[in-house]
Amino acid sequence: MGKKIALGCLGLFLIALAAGGYFGYQFIKPFMGGFTSLEEISEANSRISNQSDFARPASGELTGDQVSRFVTVQEDILAGLESRFTDFQDKYEEIGSKWENRDPSFREMANVWGDLFDLFRDAKQIQVDALNRQGFSLSEYRFVQTSFYQALGVELFAFNIDQIAEAAREGLFDLNMDEFEEMRSEMDQIPEVNRRLAAPYADSSERWLPFAWIGL
Repeated sequence: MGKKIALGCLGLFLIALAAGGYFGYQFIKPFMGGFTSLEEISEANSRISNQSDFARPASGELTGDQVSRFVTVQEDILAGLESRFTDFQDKYEEIGSKWENRDPSFREMANVWGDLFDLFRDAKQIQVDALNRQGFSLSEYRFVQTSFYQALGVELFAFNIDQIAEAAREGLFDLNMDEFEEMRSEMDQIPEVNRRLAAPYADSSERWLPFAWIGL
């Protein structure tokens, strides 16, 4: 339960950041001391060994190898974050007990946000290492991730942390709703082979789906 709570908090914060935009980020940044996690997240993608552009197949079909590698990446991320989520949950259960009779200050909430980004920064590096072990480029991984969840009937629209971090660096925030509508239309055109390849992992995917929500 604790890991789900931590993931949920992180996802909600990223959505709030995207909605608040660059100016919201600049407003809270001074309260986070030497906070540089967004920049580090943006730079992490440069450490992905495979920097090639993936050409999406016209058929939209996944291969068994792609799904197998994707599943391994998800399990690696889950294993790598398990202890971090436990530590995060323990810390904020203790802090939360102090807030039962009062509202937290803005600085206290900023510290929570900073811890969430630190958690995600570590998660991003775990993802990069997992992608490198499986030979994924980021573009191929995103194709497989989106196609995998679409095959399971999930309308996946990630508030992609990579895009948020890049936008914060450039000072531009723009949630691409056209992309969301395009993905919804693709739900009606899912190749049968994708459904067949994803089906055995339907139960396991419930543990991985929060990663997709936050762009991991």
